[in-house]
This record gives sequence, C-alpha cells and structure tokens, in this order.
Amino acid sequence: MDAVQHSGHPEMGGHEAAEAAPAREWRSPGVSVRKRWLTGIGVTLAAVVFFAIALSEGASMLVSTIIGVVFIGCFVWYLRIVAPTPFTIRLDGEGITRTERDGEPLTIAWPGVAKVKEEVFKNGTSVSLTLYKRVGERGLHRAWVCYRDDVPRFDELVAALRAALPADRPWLRERVHE
Repeated sequence: MDAVQHSGHPEMGGHEAAEAAPAREWRSPGVSVRKRWLTGIGVTLAAVVFFAIALSEGASMLVSTIIGVVFIGCFVWYLRIVAPTPFTIRLDGEGITRTERDGEPLTIAWPGVAKVKEEVFKNGTSVSLTLYKRVGERGLHRAWVCYRDDVPRFDELVAALRAALPADRPWLRERVHE
C-alpha cells in the first residue's frame, strides 16, 4: 500500500478550490435495464427447466410448481437484496453528500472527513473509493464505499474528490488483486 498525502500534490486544489467551484454530482443508475431483462429471461428459463425435470421424473405438476415457485421466489428475493440501490454523490463547498433513492442524504462536512482510501489495480486503474469520517474525538468510521461499476464517469469523481479534499486529510492508495 502506498500512502499519498493530499498536500504533496501541487495540482490538487484542496478544500479552498472546492469552496470556489460549483457543486458537482454523480448518479449511480443501480441495475441497468439490460441486466434486469437478462435476469428475467434467466429466471424464466430456470422455471422451464424445473417443469421439464419434474415432467421427465413423473412428478405431478403441483409438486413441480411448488418447488419452482419457492426456488424462483427465493432467487428473486435474493436479487432484490443484493441489487445496488441507485444513489447520488454530490461534492460542494460544504462537504460531500451521498443520497440513496428514497433515503435521507448522508452529508459529511469537509472537517468531518478523516481520510479517503482509493483501491487500484496493478495497472493503476482505480477500482473503489472508501470515505472515512470522524466519530467523536479520535474515532474513525467507514461512511461509504463507491465502486467503479456503480458510477459512470468514476475517474472524474476520483479526481474531483481528490481536488476537493482538505490538504491535511490523507489520501491512501492501495493496490488490490496482485
């Protein structure tokens, strides 16, 4: 892991630049329509396979229907749990805000940001951002994580957050999947 102090980069504007710059937003669309359709087709094919197996084994349609409904219902329930919720990240002069769909905004003022960890692949491609906030006098808490697949224009988000981060806050880069 190589730690990079924000203040060591002259091209980064720091917190003062964030106060002067207009607010910027990045929106995560959640699960794409294409993935929803492909998942629906996959679930339908699984249902057809269940019925075909039940018929070939001689089980009654009632038994195969119950098994299929339970399996497919649990699978759809699982997908609803793990599916990424659409969210918005907003950077402005006050701080950074993450708002999930139908949720309360989580705003962390710039003085409340403890550090940011950026995970990168071996080739330098940024994979994720983790924002840590201060809790109490000496406490540290992971506020949220954002992955490259979650947000279009992820590299712009990384650059804007890096430029807006106060100079005395550490920016850590950690290489993953070596």
